[in-house]
Amino acid sequence: MILTTGLRLPDELVGPLKNLTALGLKVQEQVLATYWSPEGLEAVASSPGKAWKLLGTQLSRPQDVYIPSRAWRCILESAGRVLRSMAERKRLFELLLPHFNGKAKDAARELYGLLKKEGEGEKFGYLFNVAEAIANFYAEHGKLPENFFDLQKKPEPKKFTFTTSPDDGPEKGQVIRYECDGRVLRGKVKLPTCPEPRKEEDWQWFSFEAELPEELREKLAQGGKLCAPDLRLKVKPSGKLIALLDIKVEVPEDEPSGEGDRALGVDWGLRKLVTGTVVSKKGQLTPPFFVFWQALKDKLFRIREEISRLQKIRDRYEKKSPEWKKYNRMMASAWQKYHRIQHQLAHQVSSLLVLLAGAFGCRYVFVEWLLTLRGEKGRSKDLNWWVTTTVRGLLFRLLRYKARLLGIRVVPVPPGGTSTVCPRCLKRGKRVKSPGEPEEKDSGSWFVCPSCGYSADRDYVGSLNVGRTGFKLKRPLTYTVCQAAAEPFPSQGAPRAMTFTTLGYIKSVFVANFNALIRLLDPAVLPSIT
Repeated sequence: MILTTGLRLPDELVGPLKNLTALGLKVQEQVLATYWSPEGLEAVASSPGKAWKLLGTQLSRPQDVYIPSRAWRCILESAGRVLRSMAERKRLFELLLPHFNGKAKDAARELYGLLKKEGEGEKFGYLFNVAEAIANFYAEHGKLPENFFDLQKKPEPKKFTFTTSPDDGPEKGQVIRYECDGRVLRGKVKLPTCPEPRKEEDWQWFSFEAELPEELREKLAQGGKLCAPDLRLKVKPSGKLIALLDIKVEVPEDEPSGEGDRALGVDWGLRKLVTGTVVSKKGQLTPPFFVFWQALKDKLFRIREEISRLQKIRDRYEKKSPEWKKYNRMMASAWQKYHRIQHQLAHQVSSLLVLLAGAFGCRYVFVEWLLTLRGEKGRSKDLNWWVTTTVRGLLFRLLRYKARLLGIRVVPVPPGGTSTVCPRCLKRGKRVKSPGEPEEKDSGSWFVCPSCGYSADRDYVGSLNVGRTGFKLKRPLTYTVCQAAAEPFPSQGAPRAMTFTTLGYIKSVFVANFNALIRLLDPAVLPSIT
């Protein structure tokens, strides 16, 4: 498993890295123009090993600029990775097209099941993304695309990442050389000193030194291995460019932990950020865990509204004027605050979910797939923004890598009726505003089953069905604790549910719920979380 962390390099490297980025984008355009054909993508897809080895035999270095041989290899490898991603997208397009019936989700789910039977572990989200592109094309043109190139235009990358993997290693590298004492990374990198280098002297070595963050030092101390880093530019909200070195550490993966028939089912909610419930193949094991974030959501809305207000004022002035720059700086500061809250929220909630899964001995965390939760036509712009916010995507990525370090697997679950199917009898239920208002309402936050009378919070029901779907159970879930049957979980008001406020310190959350946890957890686990 590879962990990546971006380390900021000295500002004097920004200019030379900007020159390298311009060269890299120029080569990417050349590579894409040469290979943007069925034969070209097939050649890239069928070529094993490093991409530069194929591209280097057919492409020559530009004559109008000077690029050293190893730097040329690295640029080709970065460009080749873009091509390979397009070749994979083309492969999925050709597999999906025969299954498409007008609904992207159905086509993706059907192909996902077929590939899984054949032993191919394709990601459902990637399949759904391609299927959705086909659906959009069909809706716009009234017909299916005849081939992949009808659907996909030739990419025009605006960003460039310079990978150093084709170089000769940290000690003999002709592009980058570095050493690490476990705490500090020191080295030098060869970069162009001008946008259009004409000779060898236009490339110079630039030294750097960066202290490793604590988490990387721990991984190296535990046997992690440094891998070839990447170089890239990042644009801050203020518009300032910074140079980043993406440090990669290969760490051994833990053996699968927890019990193989136990999982944490996680549902994304509208009024709650997430709802989680521990389930097994035998039934439901715990009350639900609700993570509320209304106060933070409102705060993020207020920041977005303030940014919109500042933008309207800024745009009254001439671009780059003193007044324009003043309001642009204020917008940049607001954006930084906005992203800081998002990241803090995602980190703490992902840590909470991993801690819950580990504490209850879960082998899996089943999560409803994100792409189906995006905005829909007809919704207000504010709700569209909220549904498509990056909080969920960031939370999912952090959850996946944190869980993997502990031997817990995070599995996206294809959606479908997670909040409309009764987990107790598998009959179709209805959404209502509240237990006392039985009139059906699509946006209702409560679930009622007319068949068996089960009534519960809609997101709680969703988490149960996500867990049931993850285990591919065709039967209802019972509520059991400690291998014994228990009374049906009280749904109205959910008095025994555990609720968490966001941005609270994780351990204090568990201490606050200690009495509830001690009834459910193995006593041997308690010291590690208190």
